[in-house]
Amino acid sequence: MSAIKGIFRDTLLSLGKGRHSGISPLAAVATALGGTVGVGSIVGVGYAISVGGAGSIFWMWVCSFFGMGLKYAEVFVALKERSIKNGSVCGGAPYRLREMGYKRLAFIFCILCVAASFGTGNLTQVGAISSFLSDAGAASAQRAVICIAVIGVAVFGGRRRIARINSVIIPISCAIYIAACVVILVSNSPRIFPSFARIFKEAFGFSAIGGGFSGAMLSHVIREGFARSLFSNEAGMGSSPLAHATSSFGSPKSQAKWGIFEIFFDTFIVSTLTALCLLSCGDGSPADMFFKSFGNIGGYIYGLLAAVLAFASVISWCYYAECCISFMLPSSKSALFIYRTLFSLAAVAGVFMSDGAIWDIADILNALMLMPNLFLLFKCRKEIERME
Repeated sequence: MSAIKGIFRDTLLSLGKGRHSGISPLAAVATALGGTVGVGSIVGVGYAISVGGAGSIFWMWVCSFFGMGLKYAEVFVALKERSIKNGSVCGGAPYRLREMGYKRLAFIFCILCVAASFGTGNLTQVGAISSFLSDAGAASAQRAVICIAVIGVAVFGGRRRIARINSVIIPISCAIYIAACVVILVSNSPRIFPSFARIFKEAFGFSAIGGGFSGAMLSHVIREGFARSLFSNEAGMGSSPLAHATSSFGSPKSQAKWGIFEIFFDTFIVSTLTALCLLSCGDGSPADMFFKSFGNIGGYIYGLLAAVLAFASVISWCYYAECCISFMLPSSKSALFIYRTLFSLAAVAGVFMSDGAIWDIADILNALMLMPNLFLLFKCRKEIERME
């Protein structure tokens, strides 16, 4: 109980605090949540159920439960080495790796993060924005131009503009989405417990035993649950600590507790509500779920929410990548300009690529990002063990 009180005190009660040299805790966690809540927690959950079955949700919970401890550790470790450059707080896995003598690995992490910003952070998210614009009647070329323009306006304003945008749109969008999910669950309340039962049954293949259950089927369910959990909450990737490190408030322990809140909110609230709503409504896609529950207006509400949250994910990943570019090329403004230009133009690929190819690219890049960050956590294992 005291641990829970400590997390509450160091997170929700510190929202308004911050110094001029860094962003506020709210802006930091909103940016971190911007990179997780959205396509991963909504569309990704629907994709997991359609590909791996309802049981994949159980394994998503398992992965996220252990991921909370991993997230706390990676934020704590990353924030132990921070510096102030040009009036801004900088930190994260690259800085800690360099401080420990692994400069090459720090650069590898940064290169992988920049690459992942195009896959996980851009292509997968732009698909959701493009879908909303398509429903609104925009042609492919128009969708591409709109995505480039909107993303460009945000990212060319720099990291502080990204943090300010996320600190506004993330709380509002999440509140509306959660309220809509609660309404859907209330209207389908008799199906809530059967949905839970289905998750646990299919998690271990019980429903498939009579039809020739095999280890390969269970492996597929577990893989899909773990993959979607990693995509959704990014635990172990070292991406969101880049945003947490720019908060000027509190100690590494205090900010690391925001990492726990980040995964709890993303997986155990948003993703779980999405899964239960989908199963209660008879599977289908999140868009179908909103349409069945609210009619035509529901389709527009879902499309707008998905587009806004996807936009938040896009600019959050740009934030992560810019932190890495500033680490590799600290005095190069041209490098940031080139990256922002390419990142904005990459939206064209997100409009035209197929969903399957986009998800495969994102999963590969996510897995690659794990390696240098988990190496850092392994090297700091004794330091982590001493954390109170």
